Formats: sequence, C-alpha cells, structure tokens
Amino acid sequence: MRRSDRGSPMHDIIVSPKCVASSYGFATLEDTTDVPRTARSATSCTASTPPGTIRNAARRVIVMRHGERLDDLFPGWIEKSCLSGVYRAYDLNMPLVLPQLDRPMAHFDADTVLTEMGTVLAQMVGRGLLINKTLPDVVYTSPALRCVQTASFALKAAGYDDQVKIRVEPALFENTTLYPEGQPKFATPAQLAAADFNVDANYKPIMTADKLWSRPESIEEYGDRLQKTLLQLAENIETTTNPYGPIIMIVGHASTVDLAIGAFREQIRRSSAADLLNIGIFYPFCATAVFDRSITQQWKYCENALPPITYRNFTSKINSRFAFRTSVK
Repeated sequence: MRRSDRGSPMHDIIVSPKCVASSYGFATLEDTTDVPRTARSATSCTASTPPGTIRNAARRVIVMRHGERLDDLFPGWIEKSCLSGVYRAYDLNMPLVLPQLDRPMAHFDADTVLTEMGTVLAQMVGRGLLINKTLPDVVYTSPALRCVQTASFALKAAGYDDQVKIRVEPALFENTTLYPEGQPKFATPAQLAAADFNVDANYKPIMTADKLWSRPESIEEYGDRLQKTLLQLAENIETTTNPYGPIIMIVGHASTVDLAIGAFREQIRRSSAADLLNIGIFYPFCATAVFDRSITQQWKYCENALPPITYRNFTSKINSRFAFRTSVK
C-alpha cells in the first residue's frame, strides 16, 4: 500500500470541507475584529459566493514550515533500515512505507521524508485550515520531499486534496550552502504524481533546481532570492470564487517563515547568517505565519489566524520576540 493511501486517525475525523464553527476561539476570516477581513474560503457557510471567477488584490498568504523530518531523529536511518536489503522501520515514529518514488534509496539521504509525528503535525494544520475556514486556493512548496508531503497531508486532512494541486517551486528551497555535497536529487513532478501526490504538472516554476545550483549562493543572496520569490508568488493573479480574494499557502523551511515575516511588512527586514544558524529553534516544525492584505495594499501579520499545536514540551508557535526583531544582527 502506498504511503499516501494509508488512512490515519486525523484523516478519518475530517472527511470533507464542511463549515465548522470556530470552536478554538481563534480569529477567523469572518468573525475577527483584529484581523482584516480580506479573504475567506469559498467553503464558508455564510459567504454569498457569486458565480464565476473573481480576481482581487486583497488576499491571504499562509507560510508554513514542514513537519518533523526523519533524519533529525534517526541519523544514518537509510543504512540501518535497509540491513535486509529492503526498507524496514525500526522505530514506530518512522514511516512504515516510504513514498513509492521511482528513484534510488540513496536519494532519500539528502531529500528526507517526514516522521509519523511529522505527518500528524501536518494533518493538525490541515484541520486548523478547515475549522478556521482558511482553505487555500493555491499551494506552493519547496521541492524538498518533506515539504511536498507536509502540504499533501495538510490538504488531505482538510478533505481538500482533490481540489487543489500542489505547485512545486524550486526557488523556495532553503540555502544551498547547507548542502556541501551538491544538489539533492529531488523527485520530479512526474515522479511525485506517479506516487499519488496531487501536483500540478503544468506549473512553470520561477526557477529550476539546476539554475539554483548553477553558482554558489551567499546568505545575503539566499535571503534576497527567498523574499523576492515570496513576494512574487503573493502578487500572482490567482483565480478564486472567494469574494474576499484568494488564499495562497506556501510550504517551505524554517528560514522561509522567518524571511516571510521580514518581507510582508512596510520595511523589509533581512536575515543574517547568525539569524539563520539555529533558525529551527524559533520556528518549530509546522510553524505557520499568516498575512492578510486589504484593498489598501498593506500587509498585516495575523498572529491569531490559525491555532498552534501544543503538546507537553512541544509547540508549533513562532517565537515572536525573534520573528519581529527590527534589525539584522
């Protein structure tokens, strides 16, 4: 059975994008006083959705870090799990089956997968999108498999995966200097589609992975590339039946969320090498940042737009003190 076909408790709970009351008490696109009413999901019960397509400058952008990655917890997992010649999980937090991609096992080394808990975290975010009526019209992801998986599991948990195709954008990948051995062997859109990921095979990316690795990239150049990409994706004309404008979801890395918070503001804040050194501490797995833009063209960070995930010593909540620093160290 393919990994993406397996059932899960979270997916079994939420089977369709029905309108659900905001039982968490967090700000939604409809009933908030401190978040601009600039976007609303087309599945809203109270929205009067006109027929046809709406093109609107007002919009909502959701930027999210991927779920827990397997190699963080299990260094050398490929060798240890393949002692018999085939993959076999040796811990219950490891996926029982890997995505059925047509590529060598060694390619999972630099392009790792989610843990089981990483999958559950992504599903919880999907439930949050559904409950808070923030289902995306379009989804972009880094080409890293863990990012594609995170987007896919979130959409499945919201019962929305058959309505939105994932657009794989290499320009969203993290700093290339983190990969001294060279470009990871990313799965192609065709390979992802064959493994039952609902990717958009017709999407034309801003940048190819080969171009990304065509020359060395400094930290400053990486930050500039990421922030320009985020702003460009946010400005794309997207089709939606939502009278309050499209909802755009972007799944990337911890640094993606930090650079997004620096980009969607009146004066852009950059990130230094020191900032990015231990960036995962400040943006835990599946941390999300939500930005609304009204027809006045001003972006606003919406801290309470989606509930965080909290369990004992873990929370997906962003470290606000770090995120809203005003200058580069």
